[in-house]
Amino acid sequence: MIKLYTLSNGIRLVYEKIDTVKTVSIGIWVLAGSRYETKKINGISHFIEHILFKGTKNRSSKEIVYEIESIGGQINAFTAKEYTCFYVRVLDEFLQKGFDILSDLILNPVIAIDEVEKEKTVIIEEINMTKDDPEEILYQSLNDLIWKNQTLSYPIIGKESTVKKIDRTKIEDYMRKRYMPQNIVISVAGNFEEEKLVEFVEMYFGDWKCSNNKKDGVNFISKPVFNRGAVIKNKKIDQAHLAITFEGFGQEDEKVYELLVLSNILGGGMSSRLFQRIREELGLVYSITSFVSTFKDAGVLIIYAGTNPKNISAVYKEIMSQLRLFLKGEILLDEVEVAKQQIKGSIIFGLENTSSRMSNMGKNMLLLNKIMELEHITRIIDSIDHTKVIDTAREVLSKEFSVAVVGNKKEMDLKIFEQRVLTQ
Repeated sequence: MIKLYTLSNGIRLVYEKIDTVKTVSIGIWVLAGSRYETKKINGISHFIEHILFKGTKNRSSKEIVYEIESIGGQINAFTAKEYTCFYVRVLDEFLQKGFDILSDLILNPVIAIDEVEKEKTVIIEEINMTKDDPEEILYQSLNDLIWKNQTLSYPIIGKESTVKKIDRTKIEDYMRKRYMPQNIVISVAGNFEEEKLVEFVEMYFGDWKCSNNKKDGVNFISKPVFNRGAVIKNKKIDQAHLAITFEGFGQEDEKVYELLVLSNILGGGMSSRLFQRIREELGLVYSITSFVSTFKDAGVLIIYAGTNPKNISAVYKEIMSQLRLFLKGEILLDEVEVAKQQIKGSIIFGLENTSSRMSNMGKNMLLLNKIMELEHITRIIDSIDHTKVIDTAREVLSKEFSVAVVGNKKEMDLKIFEQRVLTQ
């Protein structure tokens, strides 16, 4: 059973006790990501994730890692568009040690100028690596298109020009505004004594002060607007990469589960329609899939294919043909039931360790401010019937979509992408 405890300063603690394991995962979730940045400081959330591991008032960077590894634990962090997470996984007997190190990392960082300059070089190298990756180019081009001039289009890692301008003052100013109790969720999953858990959270995070500045804290950002169009990036490579994108639903909307069922039938696995028709029967692609990407209040359905540039028109036409069948309501009852079972299986398999349970709870509480028990999610999926999937297909697929392509323009027929509305 998942429980919620709120500290007097506004920090939310969400936790699940699991008696059958000997480990515990602790995550500190911060409402800080590229969505909350300005164009001038794009990449600063990711930069801070790196720089906080460079040392605190109490520990050097080496001591942070050594203290965790000496007790058989793990420590890491990651940044997304809507959040940053710092986490440890330790044996249950070292629960307090996990809190001690994580709190030190976030509350007592030493942001040394020389470390900031060194990290710029590391991150710029990371940016340069993505410039040669066709799929990275594809999805960044797609984001620039569909979220044009909105912060959701900003790359998490930032751009070389913005990363170079990050300094200690900008870091401290951003942390003052974003790293505040009202923007923090602590998520814990594993074996622990409930009273001890609350005691440690109060001990290490209870004195964290809220900001008195109304401009600090939670940003009230507007709902993103999905933009439609096509973008073609010329790159002399052997394969062409294609992404067809429809506006979907955000995590706040339970229709997202209906869209997941639709996506699963369409291109969710080796038994899906796109895989069977375009790869297995026609042999036009090596890779083809569909998936749903969501944010708090927005989402998309993406169909991806990698093919020979000369085949891209044939692949595009076949995808359109399959989508028209969905638009006509030609979806089988068995397909819906199989897709539902696959989605439930995927969710349950994904929650079989303390780290994934911690992540699931932390994200839901931070972005949606609610507890999502597994039983509740499976009930939603079980309630989806054939009619709902057809209705969702017609709602989503009937609108104009967007297209992004990366490949050798000379070898592709680009006129085909001018038609981006399905007709029955």
